[in-house]
Amino acid sequence: MSTAGNAVPVFEPAAVPAPAGGTPPVAVIGVGNTLMGDDGVGISIIESLSQKPLGDDVELVYGGTAGMALMRYFLECDLVIVIDAIDAGAEPGAIFRFHPDEAGVTTLRSNNIHGMGVGYLLTSARMRGIEPEVVVLAVQVGDVRPNDCQLTPEVAAAAARVQKLVTGEVRHWRRNRCQKET
Repeated sequence: MSTAGNAVPVFEPAAVPAPAGGTPPVAVIGVGNTLMGDDGVGISIIESLSQKPLGDDVELVYGGTAGMALMRYFLECDLVIVIDAIDAGAEPGAIFRFHPDEAGVTTLRSNNIHGMGVGYLLTSARMRGIEPEVVVLAVQVGDVRPNDCQLTPEVAAAAARVQKLVTGEVRHWRRNRCQKET
């Protein structure tokens, strides 16, 4: 859980320290607002994942509501996994996995006036001739009223499942990368 002592600035995303030598090829970005209950699920998942790092080739990013400040990951990484809250009208805690082009991303909670959402970031990268692989893992919100750092039980349970999905996505990407290199 975030506390005032480790709050993330809105305009500059904070990353779990990456190895020297530049940006790792994989970024796992948790976005959302921890002051709005379930909307902070992406940040909560990054906090949990940081307790058991995924390897030197993965950077965990506390994206918060940073918007365009996350652009560098879409430009520099081969795989970007975005973890966010979604309001798709499903049961709270339902998990969705999609590519931004498959379903559009207008219902992601991070698409708001405070920052550019996943679709805008991906389009901006494409306009520069860069095509990262992007996977969105989204959790259906239950309660997004002001409620500092508290997830509903359904969303908290889904967060644990999403951590396993992230690990699986990274493993799958590594396997495919090794096959391409041989």
